[in-house]
Amino acid sequence: MQLENKKGNANLVIIMLFVLFLLLFIGIGLAFGIMITDWVFDEIMPEITTIGNVGSSNISEYTGYAMTPVNNFVQSFTWLGGVLYVLGLAGCLGLAFAFRFTGNKWLLALFICGMLLLIIACIFISNIYEEFYNGTDEVGTRLKENALLSYMILYSPLVMCTIGFICGIIMFTGEGGEEII
Repeated sequence: MQLENKKGNANLVIIMLFVLFLLLFIGIGLAFGIMITDWVFDEIMPEITTIGNVGSSNISEYTGYAMTPVNNFVQSFTWLGGVLYVLGLAGCLGLAFAFRFTGNKWLLALFICGMLLLIIACIFISNIYEEFYNGTDEVGTRLKENALLSYMILYSPLVMCTIGFICGIIMFTGEGGEEII
């Protein structure tokens, strides 16, 4: 009689849940990192371009060559962060296909309990993010510029529940049944 490698399969379930948790925190980090970077560049760029001449060098001209393309790239982070987050969610579906196996019932219970913890964490983080998002200060204004990423974080309980549900279906409907040889 040959039994399935339950420990190896449990590791795959734990890795999948860890990746979903990590993606949630990366999304929060991206949102605030993009907001801070955009804010800094909006404050620095007008000052750097008005420096003028220092000695025999025209610093304002050099800034136009070096900092303007960087500033344009930073300004595009608002949509780039959201696209990266959505690609990360799609990558989780690909990871679920890679981890596909016929799961035992206890592994399904482990996955469901982990997903419940993820949904609770998403609700908690979404509520905290909403406080910053709804603010009328500079932070709220900057977070509203990140339309896609802010939407994905504000509705992260629904998004993660959907992704987790699909990943669970993919992972636990692998080919081949539990065989006793």
